[in-house]
Amino acid sequence: MQPGPTPAAYAFDDALPLAADGRRRWLSRVDKRYWNAIGPWGGWTVGLLLKAVLAEHDHAGTPVAMTANLMGGLDETPLALETRAVRQGRSMEFWTSELIQNGEPTAMAMVTLGQRRETLSAHEAVFPQAPAPEGLPKPERRGLSFGAMFESRPVRGTPPFQGESESTNTLSWIRDAEARPLDYPLLAALADAFAPRIFYRSPERRPVSTVSMSVYFHATPAELEQVAGDWVLAEAQARRFESGFFDQHGALWSREGTLLATTEQLCWFK
Repeated sequence: MQPGPTPAAYAFDDALPLAADGRRRWLSRVDKRYWNAIGPWGGWTVGLLLKAVLAEHDHAGTPVAMTANLMGGLDETPLALETRAVRQGRSMEFWTSELIQNGEPTAMAMVTLGQRRETLSAHEAVFPQAPAPEGLPKPERRGLSFGAMFESRPVRGTPPFQGESESTNTLSWIRDAEARPLDYPLLAALADAFAPRIFYRSPERRPVSTVSMSVYFHATPAELEQVAGDWVLAEAQARRFESGFFDQHGALWSREGTLLATTEQLCWFK
């Protein structure tokens, strides 16, 4: 077996650069490989916000939750990130991570870190039944730039823009196109890999953007290491579309049926 690329060789890592610029401040840049229709894809943004917190030398624990508010569009000018340790306790830490461009805040996240310990462990969520990804056809790639950075194998759900569907529920296998090993920033990014659910309710290509996105990290570091660069099973569905906003929720599972993360989003549309 040929060895995989070293971590520095993966496109995802190269696309999330951080250069120290003083205490709790980092410099970065937009990477157009992870571009959507008018700017960086939201998954790239949340991955960068989380990575800045994890780059702080005095952080402790691993991510258990984050909520990001995407407040404005980004262009190609340089970026800065500022983090703040709001409270650091024995069991949990609460951090903010703010993305700044042209002197204005464009995104901010609250990141919660926790000390994971041996406790009661149980699954109530039901792992969706799905055929192995290796036996499923590779879809024709269309759409936005960042889509080329991932592989997918659809399992269930009508393709987007096919008219009004009875359900926006979709199920598909997904992974980094280079099979980069899974970690928390990549898991946060994959939580935004679902097509906006409005695309399943309307045949029109409507302007849409994420307003707020939460990710709950259930996976332990050992479980992420076990997944490595393997496929992740991703399920998503909306609940309601009304007055220019809709929600969508999703879940990400390992091949073995371990719930890795759940996510909630609120999106704006025209």
